[in-house]
Amino acid sequence: MRRRNKKMTQTIDNNQNGNLQGKADIANIEVAEEIIVKDLTPEQQLDLEKATVESDVNPADIATGSDKDVEEANKETEAVVKTLPRRLVIVDGGKGGVGKSMWTRGFLQTCLDEKRRIVAVDADNSNPDLLRYYGEDGEHCQIQQLNIFKDGSIDRFFDQIKGMMEPEPDTYSQLLPPESLFLLELPPQSRQIFKRFIEQEFLETAANDYDIRVTMVVVISRVSDSVKQLIDLYSFCGDKVDYIVVKNLFYGEDEEFSRYKNSTRVQEIKQELLARRGTLFEITMPDLLEYAYDYLDEKSLTFSEGIKQKELPGVKMRVKSWLKTFKQQIEPVKHLLGLENINVEIF
Repeated sequence: MRRRNKKMTQTIDNNQNGNLQGKADIANIEVAEEIIVKDLTPEQQLDLEKATVESDVNPADIATGSDKDVEEANKETEAVVKTLPRRLVIVDGGKGGVGKSMWTRGFLQTCLDEKRRIVAVDADNSNPDLLRYYGEDGEHCQIQQLNIFKDGSIDRFFDQIKGMMEPEPDTYSQLLPPESLFLLELPPQSRQIFKRFIEQEFLETAANDYDIRVTMVVVISRVSDSVKQLIDLYSFCGDKVDYIVVKNLFYGEDEEFSRYKNSTRVQEIKQELLARRGTLFEITMPDLLEYAYDYLDEKSLTFSEGIKQKELPGVKMRVKSWLKTFKQQIEPVKHLLGLENINVEIF
């Protein structure tokens, strides 16, 4: 929501059900206020329309009254709107080579396609894929580089998050849009550094001071090491984060991930999270034909650019199909990815 007149106040309610409360007559009140409701769900928009019709506030009283009268009228016309929750999505794949960079690029492309603002952090300095494919700044995203292996660097990054969520006016008194969605891809061999950071109560600080929830996206292959990495991650994150397990179908069909499916400890983790009202969702990531993948890699093309290019129609077809399937797969977990009010299946 964007405000252009401080006298017209909209109340923000972060309650979990996100229902609109109160009555509002917004359409008929002639004040310099612009209210953007595109991030509301259809149900919320319907409630807002009902509130507009049912309101008994007289616009003329507002237009001609004193400031005090306006304030009183504003109290009667408050629209309670659920704000976008702050979300930090951390992509982990253990030792590397499981496809986490592919998933990260697919998710970032989805955000760009849906015009969802996002701050992405490329912590893989040896192979900075996000910077190579997407550059540093775009209309709806900015990509930062982080050397996670440098002492204190990850601490400073999380300190910067606060400033991006609650930005101060710049030298021209212009206020930058606040950020609410952050993406961090962990590089290979960074597990111990990340573990020590978590053990210093980062998750508690993120929730209490930043009002931000963390989602751990764990990309796995069919090997037992992927299962061990997930179990180890849970050992120090517990139910303080939401989990999305991504089966990379490059390594086989969904039903072939038997080591994950048959793991007794994984089943116990699911039950523990269920008992604590935690979440662990399972999705898949489609396999992209090697020929198409290599073309994007050679040209350093984003998925969008791969679809727009006209040199190789076969690549165009394959990439478009891959991205469509990718979006369909993340649709059930979009509420854990900061995409609550976006229909990510639309292509």
